[in-house]
Amino acid sequence: MTNQIAGRRFKANGKGVIVNTASLAAKVGAPFLAHYSASKFAVLGWTQALAKELAGDGIRVNAICPGLVKTAMQDREVAWEAELRGMTPEEVIADYIAQTPLGRLETAEDVADVAVFLSSNSARFMTGQGVNVTGGIYMT
Repeated sequence: MTNQIAGRRFKANGKGVIVNTASLAAKVGAPFLAHYSASKFAVLGWTQALAKELAGDGIRVNAICPGLVKTAMQDREVAWEAELRGMTPEEVIADYIAQTPLGRLETAEDVADVAVFLSSNSARFMTGQGVNVTGGIYMT
């Protein structure tokens, strides 16, 4: 709904940028989270369809696909995953970091910086993209 409202307003201005939030789970199905993966795959499809629909009106539409972001949501997921895997939450976090080539958990600021870039004129020829912000966990 928000994209539709923004699209109408941006059309009136003859330009605009929409940045949706998807997830690494939009690119690679997440075990035990099929419902979450399905919803995030849908965000990418939505983003690509809108990008094609709105490009002629000067509106760019992209999505950010964050990985393992240190947030309160992640804290809940780590506790749940630790129980599922028979590990401690600290072991789960260590595993996440071990999977990440850049060697740390992602921060909200890492994601925000990419949103600012996608909203800027520096990304003026990008539309319909799902941009990975994963520290290298997923590279395609």
